[in-house]
Amino acid sequence: MTRRGAFGRGLAVSVAGLRAGGAFALDSALSRLRGGDGQDSELLRREARRFVAELGRLKGTYVKIGQMFALLGEHFLPPALTEALHELESATEPLPWPEIEPALREALGERLDELEVEPEAIAAASLAQVHRATIRDSGETIVLKVQYPGLADVIDSDFDAVVRMLLLARWIKAGRELDDWLG
Repeated sequence: MTRRGAFGRGLAVSVAGLRAGGAFALDSALSRLRGGDGQDSELLRREARRFVAELGRLKGTYVKIGQMFALLGEHFLPPALTEALHELESATEPLPWPEIEPALREALGERLDELEVEPEAIAAASLAQVHRATIRDSGETIVLKVQYPGLADVIDSDFDAVVRMLLLARWIKAGRELDDWLG
């Protein structure tokens, strides 16, 4: 998550949105020429899965927003995208230890030296991952939930980028309904 700043994260999701939007527009036009509604093709499902995979890779706010859209999207998103977004409700891949350790060191300071932390995460979610650790003095096993580095800095820009991407991909339309939903 820390490999990219807000610009890089926004660019990554925008590129994914443009790609999906282009495929959606092409497929929709071809489907309508054939007499369909342009909402349920294999191309649309594939691009929706590809877009959701990018959200999952970027972690943090993008995954949370995707999970929210999975629940509410049936009201304004194509079924293929809503279905793909449900994939974000299951486990995500953890960040590698070299990216997590500095965040843990910052949070715990010298107290981290009192622990033997297993570098392999035992669980990962959208905002944090969990590592097993042993307290050196007592031998007691504990778990540490570590928030992904830089998360607080990217929440607002991530949300705005996802909304822009959905507009670019033509999965949602700008207008009063969207404005009301965004509050």
